[in-house]
Amino acid sequence: MKTNKLTFQSENLVVDWISFKFQDLDNRTMMEIANYLFKLGFNSYQESGKLAKPMKESIVVSSKNKSEVLFVIDNSYWKGTIVQFSGNNAASFYNLIKNKLINCELFSSATLGRFDIYYSRKNKINDKISVTNFFENCHRKLKQTNKNVIFEKNKKGLILKIGNRKSNQYFRIYQGKNSLKFEHEMKGKFLRKYRN
Repeated sequence: MKTNKLTFQSENLVVDWISFKFQDLDNRTMMEIANYLFKLGFNSYQESGKLAKPMKESIVVSSKNKSEVLFVIDNSYWKGTIVQFSGNNAASFYNLIKNKLINCELFSSATLGRFDIYYSRKNKINDKISVTNFFENCHRKLKQTNKNVIFEKNKKGLILKIGNRKSNQYFRIYQGKNSLKFEHEMKGKFLRKYRN
C-alpha cells in the first residue's frame, strides 16, 4: 500500500490556532503546564473568558521567550479552562508536537478544542481575474449550494465567510497583503471524528 507523504509543509498549509479544553484544571496542574511550556520558550498568560475586553495577566514570563500560550478561565458557557496557542505560537507548538518534543501526558485530560490551518496564495500579475471578481464568483456559486455565506468588506479588504462560527467547521477567504488567505477552522465533533 502506498503511503501518503503529504504534509502541511509540503502543501504550504500553516497551523494558525490550537486550543485544548480542560474540564477540571486546578491551579497546581495549570502551573505545571505553564512551567513546562516556559522551558520550551512559551510565556504564559491568563485571562477571563467572561469579559468583552479581558485583561491579560502574566503567569510565567521572561523576555528571552519568543512564544506565548494563553489560559482562558471563567468561560461564559462552559466551566473548564481553555489553553490556546494562536498565530505563530500555534505553528511553533505544532512543530514541537510533530517532532515529538511535547510531553503529551500533560494534555491527557484535555480534548482538542479547536485547530485552524490556512493557505496563503500570493497575487500574481498574470492572474486571469481580479480579486474582486474572484470573490464575487465564489459568493455567487456558494449561494447556489444553500450554504450560509457572507460576503463583506472590512478595514483590511474583502472577506468571504462560509458556515457558522459556532459550528464544527468554518471557512474564510480574505485579503492579506498582496495575497489571498484560505482559512479552515475545525472544532468539536469534526476533530473527534478524525483523531487517531
